[in-house]
Amino acid sequence: MQAQALLHLLQLTSPSLPIGAYSYSQGLEAAIENGTVKNETGARAWIIDSLHEVVARFEAPILWRLLQAFSDRDADAVAMWNERFIAARDTAEFRAETIQMGYSLSKLAIDLKIGDASLLELMQAQGEVPLPTALAYAAVALNVPHDAALLGMLFAWAENQVLVC
Repeated sequence: MQAQALLHLLQLTSPSLPIGAYSYSQGLEAAIENGTVKNETGARAWIIDSLHEVVARFEAPILWRLLQAFSDRDADAVAMWNERFIAARDTAEFRAETIQMGYSLSKLAIDLKIGDASLLELMQAQGEVPLPTALAYAAVALNVPHDAALLGMLFAWAENQVLVC
């Protein structure tokens, strides 16, 4: 990976990126508070189960498809995967979380004029924007390789879960 793409990846996945990721626990905080997760072993099991059952089976594949759709400038595919991701959020809290972070990241990227005109048009055509859509847009606009963007998303997710603990 080129140094510039690596730097962009580190910026996009940094917990200090001002999109609010640090304020969401994806249910882990509640599990700790209600006693479902009581110790390091329980936290590890929670994180691994969430990774295997939700992130690896759904969120990561949709991010991958969004990366491809933005690369191909495929408006129909971007819209479809964007809508499917939003529709699959199973609680109002999870939906609000991804929309808030997606909005923040997409607004930042658009305000900074990241991406060419066709990418900007694709991004601006979306109604609500979940985090994977915004991340895919930014990664493609900044020439971050798809596999690196996916690994960055996975790392940022896992790091956030550990910070909750």
